[in-house]
Amino acid sequence: MYYRRQTGFTLLEIMLVLVVLALSAAVILPNIPTNKNDAVKEESQRFFRLVQLWSEQAMLSTDTFGVRVDNNNRYHLMQLTSDDWVKVTKGRYSKDIELPEGVTIELEVGGFTDQEDRLFDRDSLFDDTLFADEEEKEKVEPPQIILMGNGEIIPFKLTFYTDDTPLWLVEGNELASFKLEQLDKDTE
Repeated sequence: MYYRRQTGFTLLEIMLVLVVLALSAAVILPNIPTNKNDAVKEESQRFFRLVQLWSEQAMLSTDTFGVRVDNNNRYHLMQLTSDDWVKVTKGRYSKDIELPEGVTIELEVGGFTDQEDRLFDRDSLFDDTLFADEEEKEKVEPPQIILMGNGEIIPFKLTFYTDDTPLWLVEGNELASFKLEQLDKDTE
């Protein structure tokens, strides 16, 4: 009897190699370091799309919304009620949106930067906490960016940084027209 010698690989061997490659790719790919510039681009595009969405929502519902930027690394959506500004607590935008490590933002509203380097302090000369009610102590800071139900907004510029280098700018004018602009063309 004549036996032919096999050449090539069996289906089982090929499938085993594919499984090993897939498992190694699943372990390696999530651990590859990402470029900080890509993270800044992604976050600026995210904010750009969200502020457009929130502005359209304000026009459709005729409610007034606002965006509060905190600590140069997070922002959240707020809504104006009959009493005061409150954080949005229901729905998909009820959580603070935190920026990744290494990405910071700086807000300029209506030509004024939101920084604490003023000649005079806006706080009272007296210790207001001694006379404040419990409700006033829990008062939420108002938003810096206002999105009105009539289609107007408070003009703003939000600059996205990495390592103190401005890379992206999201700008909104009075008529709720938004623009996303890359500032540092060399980083692409």
